[in-house]
Amino acid sequence: MKKYSFLVYHKDYLKFLEDMRQLGVLHLIERQKDVPDSVLERYDLINKVNGVVKFLLKREIENPSPKQGLDGKEAFEGVDQLQQELENKHQQLSVLRKEISYSAPWGDFTPETIQKLKDEGLEVKFYTVSARKFEEEWLQQYPIEVVGQHAGLYYLILVKREEDVLDLELEEMRQPERPISELNFYKQKLNEEIEAIQAKFDQHASESLEAIQQYLLQLKEDLHFERVLENTVKEADEKVMLLEGWVPEEKKEDLVAFLATNDILYVEEKATQEEKPPVLLKNKEFSEKFEMLGQLYSLPKYGELDLTPFFAPFYMLFFGFCLGDAGYGILMAILALVFKKKVSKPLKPVLGLVFYLGLSTILFGLIGGTFFGIPLYETGLPVYSTLAERFKAEGTDINNLLFYLALLFGGVQIIFGLFIKAVNETKQFGWGFALGTLGWILLLVGGITLYLISMFSNIPLENLKIAQYILLGVSGLLILPLNNLGRNVFMNIGSGLWNTYNMVTGLLGDLLSYIRLFALGISSAILGLVFNSLAVQMSGDIPVLNILIMVVILVIGHSINIFMSGLGAFVHPLRLTFVEFYKNAGFTGGGKKYEPFKKLT
Repeated sequence: MKKYSFLVYHKDYLKFLEDMRQLGVLHLIERQKDVPDSVLERYDLINKVNGVVKFLLKREIENPSPKQGLDGKEAFEGVDQLQQELENKHQQLSVLRKEISYSAPWGDFTPETIQKLKDEGLEVKFYTVSARKFEEEWLQQYPIEVVGQHAGLYYLILVKREEDVLDLELEEMRQPERPISELNFYKQKLNEEIEAIQAKFDQHASESLEAIQQYLLQLKEDLHFERVLENTVKEADEKVMLLEGWVPEEKKEDLVAFLATNDILYVEEKATQEEKPPVLLKNKEFSEKFEMLGQLYSLPKYGELDLTPFFAPFYMLFFGFCLGDAGYGILMAILALVFKKKVSKPLKPVLGLVFYLGLSTILFGLIGGTFFGIPLYETGLPVYSTLAERFKAEGTDINNLLFYLALLFGGVQIIFGLFIKAVNETKQFGWGFALGTLGWILLLVGGITLYLISMFSNIPLENLKIAQYILLGVSGLLILPLNNLGRNVFMNIGSGLWNTYNMVTGLLGDLLSYIRLFALGISSAILGLVFNSLAVQMSGDIPVLNILIMVVILVIGHSINIFMSGLGAFVHPLRLTFVEFYKNAGFTGGGKKYEPFKKLT
């Protein structure tokens, strides 16, 4: 990033800003910390409009027909008002349902009838009693009738003269305010009004959505412009305007050409980490699709390595390892390819990511021998039966091998993370600060190498003692007294001992965390197998019907398994990436995204 400071005469300033917005390369340096109320109100309005856009997008209208020339602001206000009306109608409906629930057991009546009885000197009393306490004799002894029975209660109506005194000890209820027929009428009316509002929403989603989206972009543009004006410093009795911002190296040529053409006075400076410039990720093709995953945690801080291309292959493999069913992988890849042509541009990278994850799932499904829950190693297929016999002869099986493969992946990613950390430290602070990390890499890689030499050459480790001593000596020097050449030796030893404690206690835990890859893969395969068994056992023996039942159970069962195992396959590799890999790679994060001042409409 390059830092640019512009000095512009006040009468030319608005035109300069318009031109800069057209150019769209400058990320504003914000100076004003207090946000005025006017800006807060704009943020609030943008959030509301954004909410309306998301609401209309969810209606998924087929073949929308946007109306040309619509005012986006008016359309938004129309939808906003409809949403308030809908909320009001739902509240009314909720109150009405409670009233219906109370009145329904008393049957249908008119308040006029009760009033006529009252005019004749008759009282109408409403009682309830539990079915256990109700006595049939009451119907003979008192002027009482059962008008309803619901939820273990009898609903009784008693008609008596005002002067009559009856010794009937029952719980008296209040008279329903409205008859059930009237309540049902209003309920139907409310439902019709709600349906009418929903139809208007569909109409807006078809005709007005585009205009409201344009209105949203216009609001964002105006807000950004206002923020630029607020962060402008006025110099020389407000005759000269000072504006500062960041521009990526690869885009500065366009800016410099524009400044030269318009005779704008400016200063170009190299960015420093202390100034916290924004971060622009530069991944392409494969790695770019994994950026959304990395951003769930944090962007790298300025000057730090972007770890996206380094964790992307691991994440892809780990996802496939966890889901581990070739049938599921084929389904994912096909769906991703089909829907990629139909979704909007922002969603295409998501489906691209799903496609890669599907390929990985196919790979590990073939290795683990699972196809829609069918264990391929037990099917007698030529390749799998040969492999199964070979594993058996060697006293192992595919599950045992997958367990060690999970640990191997973990070891490789941890050591790879240490390499990344060494490169990152060299890039940010210089090679003298990376010696401690290089010492650990030397110790781990050297130790593994000596072990492999001993294993494959049948040379006892005791005969490699000299090499071991050299390895321990050199790596010990790098880890303890020389881990940071910019610091005192004794401080390095103290710091090195603390790092050694953390590494020794942390490495084993990190490595064991990767066993989850194996565990999730096994659980996915077992669940698929269980659903297959259920489908066979519960389908019965009625011709045709048994096939239909089997298909229903298989579709529901494997859908549940894909959702549950897919969720685990998404989350746990993320955990391994953000905890184990990022920690060993020395990732700090905390960067802010590069967001240029540009035209949106």
